[in-house]
Amino acid sequence: MDIDTIRSETPLTASTIYLDTAAASLPPDTVLDAVRDYLRDTGHVGIYLPAFRKATYARVDAVRAATARFLNAETEEIAFTKNASEAISLIARGIDWQRGDEILVADTEMLSNLLPWRRLEVTHGVVVRMVPADAEGLLSPDAFATALTDRTRLLTFSHLPNSTGAVQPAAEICALARRHGVMSLVNASQSVGMLATDVRALDCDFLASTGRKALRATEGTGFLYVRRSLIDSIEPSLTGWWNGSYNRETGALGFVPGARRFEAGCPIVPAILGLGTALEYAEKVGVAAIEQRVRALTSHAVQRLSRISGFELYGPSDVRNRIGIVPFNIRGVDPARIVSALEQQQCIIEAGGFMAEPILARYGASTMARVSIHYFNTEQELDRVADLVEACLR
Repeated sequence: MDIDTIRSETPLTASTIYLDTAAASLPPDTVLDAVRDYLRDTGHVGIYLPAFRKATYARVDAVRAATARFLNAETEEIAFTKNASEAISLIARGIDWQRGDEILVADTEMLSNLLPWRRLEVTHGVVVRMVPADAEGLLSPDAFATALTDRTRLLTFSHLPNSTGAVQPAAEICALARRHGVMSLVNASQSVGMLATDVRALDCDFLASTGRKALRATEGTGFLYVRRSLIDSIEPSLTGWWNGSYNRETGALGFVPGARRFEAGCPIVPAILGLGTALEYAEKVGVAAIEQRVRALTSHAVQRLSRISGFELYGPSDVRNRIGIVPFNIRGVDPARIVSALEQQQCIIEAGGFMAEPILARYGASTMARVSIHYFNTEQELDRVADLVEACLR
C-alpha cells in the first residue's frame, strides 16, 4: 500500500487530520472527478441526449454489477439506495408482517436500524425484542438463540456498530438464523470497504450499506442486497417508472425483475457513478490490505490514548475485537470541549451520543468522543491528536 500516493490523492490530508470516517470519509479525487465530470456533461452535452442517456444507464448497470462482485452477490440481487437507512426501511416496510410476528434487534443499533422495526409495532402489531450485547458491546449467537421463539421472523444487527467499533460474529449469527428458518439483515454501514464482505460467506438474507463511509464514496450513495429467492416476496415501498413495468397488450402493471424493483424514479446518477469509482479504488488498494492497516492504526490509537490520565475506552478492551472506531471519554472533560479544541488545530473528530444509549448506559455516560480511522491516516496523526487531547487537560 503506497500511503504517500493515497494521501496525495486525498488532498485534505495535507492540511487536516481527518478522523471521522465513521460519519463520512474523505473521497479520493478520482471519485470526485467522476461526479464532477458527469454533472458537467449533463450541461455541456445534454442530460437527455439519447446517446448520452443510453451510455449513462449502461454505466449505472456496470456499477450495479461491480457492487455485486464486491459483495460476491448476483447483479440482480443489488438495489441502489440513497443510504443504508433507506435500504433497511425498504425491507422493514416490504415484508408481509402478521400481528404477533417477532423481530430481534441487537441493542447496539443506532436509530436507523431500530426505528423502522419499532414503527412496525405501531403499524403492524409486531413485537420487537432487544438482544443485549455483553459489557464490551460484543454480540453472541447464544444471546440471539436465547431470544428466539417460534414467532421470530427476522433478526438484525450491525457488523461493526458505530458506537463501539466491535467486530461482531456476523456469519455465526446469520448461521443461527438460517438453522431456525429466520431471516437475517446485516447492517454493514461501517464495515463494507474496511472488512471483506461476502454475502455468500455471511449467508445473510439482506445486507444494507452506504458508500460514504469506509468505501469513500460521496453522500447519497447506498445499496441493498436481497437474496434472490426473497426478492419477489418483498413488496416495493417506492414505485415509479424506473422500477415499474407496463404490458402494452394487456395493460397490466408490474415491476421490473431483480432487486431494481425497489428503486423508484430517476436514479441518483452522479452518486452511483461516484460509488463505482470508489469500488474500483478500494479494489485497487485491496480490502485485505485496508483491514490490516486499519487494525494496526486502531491498536496504535488505543495504546497512545490509553496513556492519557482519565482515559476511558468504550467497546472491546481487546483490540483484536475492534477496528477503526475508538470511542472514549476523559474523566471530568466534556467531549465537546475536546472536539472544539481539536478543530481549532485542523483535527476533525466527533462527539455525541451516536444513538448508542445502551452502550453509554453501561459506562454511566451520556456522551462520548469518537476517533474513527481509515487507511489514509498515519500513526503520526494519531500521536498528534493524543497530544492535543492531553493539552485540553492542562
